[in-house]
Amino acid sequence: METNSRIEVSDLHKNKETFTVDEMVALADLRLNIQDRVPSVVGEAFDLKSWYRNWHNKGQNRTSEEPTHVRVEAVDEFQALIPWGQADLALFLYAQEGQALKKGYPIRLYVPDGSSECLNVKSIVKVWFLNDPALGEEATYGFKNKVTPDELKFKK
Repeated sequence: METNSRIEVSDLHKNKETFTVDEMVALADLRLNIQDRVPSVVGEAFDLKSWYRNWHNKGQNRTSEEPTHVRVEAVDEFQALIPWGQADLALFLYAQEGQALKKGYPIRLYVPDGSSECLNVKSIVKVWFLNDPALGEEATYGFKNKVTPDELKFKK
């Protein structure tokens, strides 16, 4: 298992930033046992919206404007787009039994209150916080492109 993967995060108000899992966790003020929101899963997680607000407010370009959607992309180019209003209980799983994830590394998104059939996305490497009401109120998911088996390996 690769332990140095980085997660790229961006929104309209900041430049892109990349984080290790540890850096993301350090910025999270709402950490919890994932079973509090997803009873069938064990592990340590942090709240998505709380994390976004901490990240967004740490810079100088502060604004009270919240995103309309969050989009995540996995290492295999699987993507999910979730309306912000469906992400109230969304969280990122980052560890199980005190260790990095064995399945779904580096982080895994769970959206227990979303309307999408895809309520979790594993192996997230990109997160976008978007502000575009035209994206609609439906959660969507699917593969961005066709991917060869060689491309499924973690990108450095």
